[in-house]
Amino acid sequence: MSDDTKPKTQRTTGFPNAHLWMVLPLLIATLGFYFTYWSVFVDVPFDQHLHGLSATLWFALLVVQPLLQKHNNLVLHRKIGFIGLFLAGAVVFSALQIVRNNLVNDALQPVLRYGLTWGDFLFLLGFSHAVLMAMWRSKDKAAHARYMIASAIWALLPALSRLIYFPILIAYGYPPPMRFLTVVYLSVGLILAAVGIMIAIDYRRDSRIYAGYSLVAGGVLLFGVSVNYMGRAAWWIAFCDQLLA
Repeated sequence: MSDDTKPKTQRTTGFPNAHLWMVLPLLIATLGFYFTYWSVFVDVPFDQHLHGLSATLWFALLVVQPLLQKHNNLVLHRKIGFIGLFLAGAVVFSALQIVRNNLVNDALQPVLRYGLTWGDFLFLLGFSHAVLMAMWRSKDKAAHARYMIASAIWALLPALSRLIYFPILIAYGYPPPMRFLTVVYLSVGLILAAVGIMIAIDYRRDSRIYAGYSLVAGGVLLFGVSVNYMGRAAWWIAFCDQLLA
């Protein structure tokens, strides 16, 4: 039963260790973008700084908020949550600027350029929905928390793919034994496995399937099965090229 119809009688109302678990996506995001952002921090343009810093602050917010909840500092929790709406807006706005830059990146093969752009749009839509639903369901602590966690998962695949790919590239040189698209598929599988475990734990404990997790699992799966097609689809390529017109 989804969290929109399940009576609110679940036992799980608190998340005492959520702040520790949310350190993991923060580390993945930071390390994943080390070579393309943090290691060249002083040389990157403003739009990349806006996206890199706003996204990092969002992941950090997901560590701080459950910690405040744990210590019953609900006033500060709500204030930061309100600020977080604007921070999430900055993540989305800056990401749209980065998407345009990626479309003219000749270092990427066309199938990657357009396929990953499809993923960017899909993940931004899912991220935005998760944030808005987290605010809407703020009185249901369990659903609110899952939507907030889902917002991190929506944004995780680009960082996780890079975190896996760049060490392989450094170790073996170019071309590496594993293509970047293969790494993307691997990352999709890892994320789906993790979300699947989270769904199973919730259902076993609360007999409840949370929409936040279900939607992000469906979105990541959709991207995984469609990225190669979208990277070659003439109609999608024409649409993306129109963005640069």
